Amino acid sequence: MTLPIIYTRFSHATLYVAPMRRMMPFVLAKCRPDEAVQDVARRIEGRTGLKALTRDEFSLLTMSYYLQHTGIPVNFGTTVLLGFFVGCAVAGQTFYLFTVENLKQFGALKAMGMSDRRVVAMILIQALVVGAIGYALGVGLATLYGIIALWSMPLLAFFLPWQVIAVTGVAVLLISLLSSLLSIRRVLVLEPAVVFQG
Repeated sequence: MTLPIIYTRFSHATLYVAPMRRMMPFVLAKCRPDEAVQDVARRIEGRTGLKALTRDEFSLLTMSYYLQHTGIPVNFGTTVLLGFFVGCAVAGQTFYLFTVENLKQFGALKAMGMSDRRVVAMILIQALVVGAIGYALGVGLATLYGIIALWSMPLLAFFLPWQVIAVTGVAVLLISLLSSLLSIRRVLVLEPAVVFQG
């Protein structure tokens, strides 16, 4: 990790660190209300030869620095992958146990003439409903936690863009479908006569 960044006035900065050359890596500025920020930034670049960034450009530059030069993406990516695999394992085991525990009911449906296709559709719909409920609860609780955390700890940075919610939704959908497909095999090879066995 890099050293912490302090946003302060120059007069205060000289109190925190000893005076040295090139003490300020950047300067924050504010435009007049009637001027466009992009235009002012380009004029500053043209006159000084220094880089001038808008708020969004500076934010993007800061994020890309941390993504490219620190271990955060690797650590976060490892955590996400582990969560995905654990989610697959837990959901797969849950759906598999549901299927195994209800083999007689599935056998009864097949004995009454329900096709394998209908039984598979029933299992997949159940997986999608359970996945949607879990997804809604998870995203809702995460957002609520972020709002409460921002309220109680104003210095905490909580950012939940729509892309994260969309990718999470796709991951939950994949986990639900993959885990239910693992349990479907037992139903497909099931003979309806199992219902009439002791």
